[in-house]
Amino acid sequence: MTRRTSQPLAALNEAVAPTADAGLARRDNVDNLFGEIISIRPSMPMEATDAFRESEARLRALLSSLDDLVFELDEDGVYLAVWTTNEALLIAPPRELLGRTVREAIGDEVGRRIIRAIRRALETGRPEVFEYRLEVPAGARWFQGRIAAIVGSGERIVCLLVRDVTEQKLAEQARDDAERQLQHLAMHDALTDLPNRTFLRERFQHALRRARRRHEELVLLVLDIDRFKDINDTFGHLAGDEVLREVARRLATVTREGDSIARLGGDEFSILLPGACETEGNRVATRITECLEEPIVIGSDAIKVALSAGLAVFPRDGADAESLIRQADAAMYVAKRASADRAKT
Repeated sequence: MTRRTSQPLAALNEAVAPTADAGLARRDNVDNLFGEIISIRPSMPMEATDAFRESEARLRALLSSLDDLVFELDEDGVYLAVWTTNEALLIAPPRELLGRTVREAIGDEVGRRIIRAIRRALETGRPEVFEYRLEVPAGARWFQGRIAAIVGSGERIVCLLVRDVTEQKLAEQARDDAERQLQHLAMHDALTDLPNRTFLRERFQHALRRARRRHEELVLLVLDIDRFKDINDTFGHLAGDEVLREVARRLATVTREGDSIARLGGDEFSILLPGACETEGNRVATRITECLEEPIVIGSDAIKVALSAGLAVFPRDGADAESLIRQADAAMYVAKRASADRAKT
């Protein structure tokens, strides 16, 4: 396949080496500063040879200072020339790329994006910048591509400058992961991974705004493990931690979609039921009692666990989060005293 191209990379103010025979890829041994420059080129008059070689040597020296990949492509995404110092970053050797389209070489998904960027750059005259991920001989890498039209050539061709940004991308992802982890730790309980009191208050404010807007009720349940100190004293604090984790897991099995479970601290939990009435809150409390009927087995010990629950309803028991939490806490302590009294009889 033979394609005639203009003076390439006019933006670099240099010409690209012609091949000795039109339409053939070749290795030029004039200068090894850059490595291999592969292109599809027509022959040129002999009188231009010396000037061209000098121009080419300057171009090689310039490109040899770059770690980037440089391509010349036409408007259909066909590779016309390839410059590289590191073939491990190419999807295939340079000679195998020439005459192929980017879609054929690197796949349909990324290839289509590049062709769209080529056409936008040609239409607007403005560079196009994009990122993509590709499996190359060096492994899975992230690349940033910059496409610019080669002006003054009389042909619809572009220069594609590709930079390996894998290390920067991995560093960004590590920072993002660390930030997400810190945010998660700030809003969740480290032992049970449930939302903590801070997260609950945010959810509570959102649920209250929705309840006011829709003129709905809302239920808050506050739960406390009965005689949890005895569990710690009898079985040890590690067993106590396992009890807390298992209670958290079982609570998650009895709530509705959209409900919020939180660990408030110690052995105290809460469940926020948006859009629920008192009857629905009592049903959830019953299911909580049922889910704890089976003892929690830790090693050779089977630990019987019970919860005391207090309930508050918006707007009947309070108009804001603080009022509802106080009301539910008070109801929970009443239930806890009643449970203790029953245990004595």
